[in-house]
Amino acid sequence: MKPEEMTSKDYYFDSYAHFAIHEEMLKDEVRTLTYRNSMFHNRHLFKDKIVLDVGCGTGVLSMFAAKAGAKRVIGIDMSSIIDHAKKIVEANHLDHIVTLLKGKVEEVQLPDGIEKVDIIVSEWMGYCLFYESMLDTVLFARDRWLVRASPSARGSSSGARIV
Repeated sequence: MKPEEMTSKDYYFDSYAHFAIHEEMLKDEVRTLTYRNSMFHNRHLFKDKIVLDVGCGTGVLSMFAAKAGAKRVIGIDMSSIIDHAKKIVEANHLDHIVTLLKGKVEEVQLPDGIEKVDIIVSEWMGYCLFYESMLDTVLFARDRWLVRASPSARGSSSGARIV
């Protein structure tokens, strides 16, 4: 796509195609380890579940979910970083569990006849709770795909506050 054809949405998604923003997030050790530990310390919630990672980026949350015991993980991202994420997942020998899809959550179909998921993971907050503005997308995924009767259908965040 030519720069003159790009809309503000295109610029937003394109910003996540660059390694620098993902490197910055991954180097935030407290943030990354908190996500990992929340999954690893709750393996009983992930065991044999189907997990959806909304806005999967480099696939780190998808891989954490797979290592926490999920039987299947589907990551979705609109950015071309997904092409690198597929290589990362393969290099970590998790491609038999993790499937990554490029596209908008609102437009993709889940693979292999999967119609519902047990768990949704997403790092939707971004900087100062607003930058990524993905909450609407996460709620769309919840309403479309999350199994309602799932005992794991709950949020792990207790709240957010801007000071």
